[in-house]
Amino acid sequence: MRFIFYIIIFSIISHYLYAVDTKAGQAIVIDFNTNEVLFEKNADELVPPGSMTKIMTVYAAFDRIKNTNLSIKDKCIISPKAYKMGGSRTFLEIDDQVTLDDLLKGIIIQSGNDASVALSECLAGTESDFAILMNVYGKKLGLVNTNFINSSGWPENNHYSTVRDIANLSNSLIKDFPDLYNYFNQKQFTYNDINQPNRNKLLSKVDGADGLKTGYTKKSGWGISGSAIRDERRITIVINGTNSSRSRLNESSYLLNWAFNQTSQKKLLSKGQIVTNVDVWLGNQSTINLISEKDLISILSFDQMQLISSSIIYQTPIEAPINKDDKLGSLIINISGKKTITVPLVAENDVKVINPIFKLFAALKYLIFGNSLNEI
Repeated sequence: MRFIFYIIIFSIISHYLYAVDTKAGQAIVIDFNTNEVLFEKNADELVPPGSMTKIMTVYAAFDRIKNTNLSIKDKCIISPKAYKMGGSRTFLEIDDQVTLDDLLKGIIIQSGNDASVALSECLAGTESDFAILMNVYGKKLGLVNTNFINSSGWPENNHYSTVRDIANLSNSLIKDFPDLYNYFNQKQFTYNDINQPNRNKLLSKVDGADGLKTGYTKKSGWGISGSAIRDERRITIVINGTNSSRSRLNESSYLLNWAFNQTSQKKLLSKGQIVTNVDVWLGNQSTINLISEKDLISILSFDQMQLISSSIIYQTPIEAPINKDDKLGSLIINISGKKTITVPLVAENDVKVINPIFKLFAALKYLIFGNSLNEI
């Protein structure tokens, strides 16, 4: 008869208090290297993304520049529609021929709605056709709660996203276009003799900040997608629903600094690390080591490190023959504030079936004496 055994490795008991909160209506904090969510609040709530929409507009342009003959030196003609766009502007003039380089700077630095429309018309013919392309990219990137109607983020019915989707889009842009991403850390841009500072105040407020994009609509409030890198570790945050530009800056700065100062990367397991030793039934060796199938790295706050519990699940005795790397069990790790982590445990080596002449003696020995390793 086989039994399932649960072996408790360790359990550190202490009072756990989640150490971060925000006044933003929606927020998410993600470690770029591990893709772990460190904090979230209403992260899947549908909201108008405002000018954070422009991250996708830029993503589509970057992809075209990287993978086609399109160059940042190519020029686009400014249409009356682009010229007449309200809100934040780059101050383009009708019929001007403007380089993609200037349009990208106008979109990213000045949040120019006119530049966004001009670029979309240049690449797709019409802004509505470009929006179709934006949604194609969205599906490709796994943005499951996003729909774009325009390239600028101008409020329209059925134009929505979530802070989780915007964060995933932001990280995809950073990962896919590292050579072009430096557009986002430029602090000012002059066009048509008008100099405008980057609307992303994180660039001068937070150490290591190098992107990405602010947003605002009357309905959803002030928001921002921000990213910063320190000592080769990158954190990306997206917030929305703050009540002022000052609150947006304060909340986003706080979350970035919290993530860097209060969380750290910990290696919980190494690939090949012995986790436990278990009985073997009718094998040419009586036990076998179960080892971790992979490295396990997690981002933990100080508080989370105080309360971790884990257990091993496996069937015993394990019957020979066994092949190296056979999956024989699982290590279950529970960390407060995180989803349960399951790590496959595999055989460290081969175990052959015992010589048939000894099977009867081995079976009798097991039935009479059992194995002390199984007593828990």
